[in-house]
Amino acid sequence: MTKQPPTPRESATTSRQAIRELLLAEPLSALEISQLLSLPEKEVLSHLEHIARAPGPSCHFQMTPAACKHCGFSFRKRERLTTPSRCPICRGESIRRPRFALGKQK
Repeated sequence: MTKQPPTPRESATTSRQAIRELLLAEPLSALEISQLLSLPEKEVLSHLEHIARAPGPSCHFQMTPAACKHCGFSFRKRERLTTPSRCPICRGESIRRPRFALGKQK
């Protein structure tokens, strides 16, 4: 009996491609992406940094900034994609996570 060569599997999408597809559909936080794809949140954040630098042809990366749930302060000037630990105004630690999306350019 001769050994047959393995049949190639269909090419599965990479983690980064899966994240891109999710972000094209709707805005999500890093935690939500992490839960949907069963990936560590740190890994999702590293993929998001790459997607932010190179979103792909005819796409642009959008980030809804984190905001304090207590006083409403918005972290508009924050460049990092991680959630801040506390609000600089009221020192509250209840922070709404930033949300990310990919939009199609016209």
